[in-house]
Amino acid sequence: MIRSSTILLLLVLSGCGHLFEDNGVHLAAVLEDGAGKLRASDASEIVVQYETLDGGSDPYYIEIVPSSGPGQGGSYLVVSGRSRGGTSAHNSAVFVPQRLYIEKHRDGPTDIVLRRDGDRIDVVELR
Repeated sequence: MIRSSTILLLLVLSGCGHLFEDNGVHLAAVLEDGAGKLRASDASEIVVQYETLDGGSDPYYIEIVPSSGPGQGGSYLVVSGRSRGGTSAHNSAVFVPQRLYIEKHRDGPTDIVLRRDGDRIDVVELR
């Protein structure tokens, strides 16, 4: 029999959408979703928007280091802010040909340009 306190805890946690997510993991999910949309379309490029988990009300920066080589992964991304974090989870969805960096000072979401390069989706610009 499950105790009522366990059930209550599970109900509370299920209502916390980003409880176990940080800004880095959140950005990786945005990149993966954007790459999927680009692959499903006939377009050669797509711009996706990224906003930190706190809604962009605090200054933040994004740094994405380049992939080691095609099909090799090796890229790592870091996002600062209240829920700062980093990950390499995006490597299965996108390729990063060069280091990308941007600082945002309470001036809205970051636009991220994804571009098709053959069968590969590249992250080419942060703005």
